[in-house]
Amino acid sequence: MPIPIYIRSARQISAQTPLTDDWFDSPILHRDVAAVRSLDPNFSEHIPPLVARRLCTLLRRAVVLSRLTLREAGLELPDAIISGTGLGCIQNTERFLHAIRQEGEQCLQPTAFMQSTHNIISSTIAIDLKCHAYNTTYVHRGTSFENALLDTLLRLRSGSIRNALLGGFDELTDDYLQFFRRTGRWQFTPDGFAGEAAVSFLLDGQQHANTLCRLDDLRLFYRPTPDTLRHALHDLLTANACSLGDIDAVLIGLNTNPDNDTVYLDTAAQLYPATPLIRYKHLFGESFSASALAHYVAATCLRRGHIPSHLRLDSAAASLPARRILIHNHSMNKTHTLTLLSAC
Repeated sequence: MPIPIYIRSARQISAQTPLTDDWFDSPILHRDVAAVRSLDPNFSEHIPPLVARRLCTLLRRAVVLSRLTLREAGLELPDAIISGTGLGCIQNTERFLHAIRQEGEQCLQPTAFMQSTHNIISSTIAIDLKCHAYNTTYVHRGTSFENALLDTLLRLRSGSIRNALLGGFDELTDDYLQFFRRTGRWQFTPDGFAGEAAVSFLLDGQQHANTLCRLDDLRLFYRPTPDTLRHALHDLLTANACSLGDIDAVLIGLNTNPDNDTVYLDTAAQLYPATPLIRYKHLFGESFSASALAHYVAATCLRRGHIPSHLRLDSAAASLPARRILIHNHSMNKTHTLTLLSAC
């Protein structure tokens, strides 16, 4: 069996109440809106104003989440900081490009340019924590978080690190939302919307007293055939000494766009037709880092021991037990990932 990895703590800032698990019992429902910005906490309670004023909103979220995730785990510094992001600090990129156009390339402020690179997220976290350990950022569109997670698992299992601060971060701007609408990628019904994601995890090679759940294994594929996915699922379950009957639910990323949802539903009908399906994007929205929220949702359900009814795809009133959850994510039906998580 693969060496198990544990999620010790997790925090989120999203379309739900920030820094809490209130969505589990009392979710905020968003309908008839094309996009929802994250509900930010009061940053002044966590970051000194002189520090916060030099950071864009996404970096503020990353800094606050990293601090609270470490504090919850009882650690001062992680052995690694690994992040995944689809667009990075896209708002700063747009701000700098607009300034070039408006100012005729004269008298430009450097801050927006300096904070527009994708790796600024992990770097800013490291600077804030004064952490000189391994630091990197993965940028692979809708599977950026899973690539960061894969790096984390490999390093933890090799013994090169004992723990890692893992994150998924993306923000929403009017310009890129309009672009995706124009290309037809983000076309939603009234139940779907574009959102933002900021999630931080502390992963550890050892189980501790307040561990949320166990992260058993991960599989990542590029353009898999149905047979490839079938064999991969079988190998994943066999390697972790379980079967489909041991999976309480499969968490999938339905967002009401037929091009996206058909892939999930067809795969479910072929691979796990009798396993309950659960969702999360109706609460948190669609983004390149939405799958980070999927892992957070699964970890929360496993820690609490059940899955609330409002996550069920069949809209049944009863909750589901939560001992093992399989997460299936795909990005434009090109890259697919399967993640298996279990209760401790």
